[in-house]
Amino acid sequence: HPINTAICSFGMSGWVFHAPFISTHPGFNFYGVWERTKNLAQEKYPAVKTFRTLEEMLADENIELVVVNTPNITHFDYAKKALLAGKHVVCEKPFTVEVSEAEELIAIAKENNLKLSVFQNRRYDSDYKTIKSVLDQKLLGNIVEAEFHFDRYKEEISPKAHKEVAMKGTGALYDLGSHLIDQALQLFGKPTAVFADIAIMRPVSQVDDYFKVCSILAVTECANSFFSYLHTEINILTLQFFTILHCFFSLTVCV
Repeated sequence: HPINTAICSFGMSGWVFHAPFISTHPGFNFYGVWERTKNLAQEKYPAVKTFRTLEEMLADENIELVVVNTPNITHFDYAKKALLAGKHVVCEKPFTVEVSEAEELIAIAKENNLKLSVFQNRRYDSDYKTIKSVLDQKLLGNIVEAEFHFDRYKEEISPKAHKEVAMKGTGALYDLGSHLIDQALQLFGKPTAVFADIAIMRPVSQVDDYFKVCSILAVTECANSFFSYLHTEINILTLQFFTILHCFFSLTVCV
């Protein structure tokens, strides 16, 4: 039978990234949503059940899968509660803000024989899938360096407080960086060393809006090291475009 699925919020991610796919996929039934005061989900999906508290939603025995799509700092707490309630969990990136939290969630899921996964939607972006196809076909020869970019010019502060307040889990590295890090790991594997520059470029910003991560993967002791550069800068003027060169590629997403 279709998996009865509930999501933990109906903001932008619930509206755009989750509800449309859950509601149209034959393997899932969009069963419920947690909305404290509004009924936005029910207005768009009349059959969906609205819950006013997380506890009320988790107490519903019909729910099999919970999607945690709330601010980063809440991921661990909500995912843990869902697992302990016997629900399978899909959690948005970044999975948690601390490694120890991720390890605890994994242990709980294994102990209770529950599925636990991270929602990494940009694995399905056309630019990433193109690069993966090119690499899988070995069209570029020996890769020695790769660059991954999200660059844009934006001086304004986001109206979303959970993205602009200085606390654990906020900033560009946790936001866009988690996508780039995931893509680099999927394409090239775990690095042997990592270096990073993280900074605040906009004078009014409280959180990091710039990062450059360099990961090094030494294939063998005799071979040259492979470098991947993961870079985001919100406050820039130049636009760069996607290019592929022999033995080198630059993956750039302009937003």
